[in-house]
Amino acid sequence: MRKAGSSIRNEGDNNTNINGDRINVDQRNITNVVFENRFLSRTLLFEFCDKFSRIDVPIDYGDLLEPSKYEEKMDYNSIEVYKSIFLEVDHYYDDIEDILMAIVRRERILSNINNTYRKHKRFSVWTDKDHLCEMVYKDLIQQTLNDASFSEMYIEDTQEAIHALMYYAFTKCRLLDPVPVKSTQN
Repeated sequence: MRKAGSSIRNEGDNNTNINGDRINVDQRNITNVVFENRFLSRTLLFEFCDKFSRIDVPIDYGDLLEPSKYEEKMDYNSIEVYKSIFLEVDHYYDDIEDILMAIVRRERILSNINNTYRKHKRFSVWTDKDHLCEMVYKDLIQQTLNDASFSEMYIEDTQEAIHALMYYAFTKCRLLDPVPVKSTQN
């Protein structure tokens, strides 16, 4: 017989409904939980940026170009997949700007992204810039997987933080080609 107020939705194995006294949840046993509309907390984003800045890569200040208008730059580079990804992480932009001001080795973050981008770009003429961005992303994610200090972070948080940092680098002309400036001379 069914107890009053209970249903199959809140009882049984793999239940995510937690009620009562003396509840002890071991998160390792929660396997089928779907995270929708999940956002990185500012603390996790700071922690990621701080750890990412400690990855040992050569610093390259390079030629900082004047940032292009973002939509125009996305169209110029013909990115579709990464345009969608960048627009999804756009809301982290101000947080990243503030966080980077608090990180001592902040220049290493943009330098790392730019070096990875230039490493891939130099091997061929890229007509598919989404693929080039994916190659940069894969290298950056591999760097974090190879670094023990990232072992406590969820892979989803790491992925979102890398995409947010790639977007930030994109806006600072450290990822993908800038829109050529039109000459005003006759």
